[in-house]
Amino acid sequence: MKIVNAVVLFLLLCMNSNAQQQDEERKGFQKDQLFVGTGINLGFFNGLILGLNPEVGYSFNRFIDVGVAVNVNYITQNDVNSPTVFRRFAYGGGPFVRIWPVNMIFIGGQFEYNQIKYSIKSNNVISNRETYQAPSLLVGGGYGNRLIGQSQFYTSIMVDVLRDPNSPYIDSYGRLLPVFRTTFTFYLRSKNQRQ
Repeated sequence: MKIVNAVVLFLLLCMNSNAQQQDEERKGFQKDQLFVGTGINLGFFNGLILGLNPEVGYSFNRFIDVGVAVNVNYITQNDVNSPTVFRRFAYGGGPFVRIWPVNMIFIGGQFEYNQIKYSIKSNNVISNRETYQAPSLLVGGGYGNRLIGQSQFYTSIMVDVLRDPNSPYIDSYGRLLPVFRTTFTFYLRSKNQRQ
């Protein structure tokens, strides 16, 4: 509990130290604070995770980004005791938030509601095909470069804190599969900025 209190206090101090700069920022919707991009998911944990994570978002100020992301993931997991392979193809989407308490470091979360197609392959025979849905709440942090009005690049690691047994981020043994993501985004610019 002391660690949580220390982290909250640290975040509040970081935000308070830049409060005067926030007051000088422009008011209202600004097109050059709207960004689009995509992330690439990659993971190796007794199998493979490959995915894309396109997103559209808005930078409210120097500290907060919000938006909506879509995800498409292909996940395989090998059974260590047999020639069985578990496969999942998941797609879904939902809102995200990223908080940048200090330059280059962020914490964030992304809620997803996924449609999952699941199958088991053993001895080159596919069996037990299923389709189901599952919510996920990915929480984590990362390191990156964020220049509002220009571009963003970051790498993050997140885990599913909801731990729904059907989540694409939980393996067949109930263990968390960390999500490693590298994302590139660019900000839209108004016509007068392009000239």
